[in-house]
Amino acid sequence: MSAEGAAAPIDGTVDPAFAAVRDAFAANFEAGLELGACLAVSVGGRNVVDLWGGHLDAARTRPWQRDSLVCVFSC
Repeated sequence: MSAEGAAAPIDGTVDPAFAAVRDAFAANFEAGLELGACLAVSVGGRNVVDLWGGHLDAARTRPWQRDSLVCVFSC
């Protein structure tokens, strides 16, 4: 498997009803589509997805953390 498709560290929590979201998040890393990312979903004021994973740098030496800072261009 290439470095792009190597398993990325993924952490966080997901309500069991949203397990497919975690699977899709992980699949993007496995397919080499993501270097690092985070995702939060709230439904009815309740957090149901809070995930982060991958790396902050192309050399994959700095893992994405729960409190990693990112510049958001659109959401």
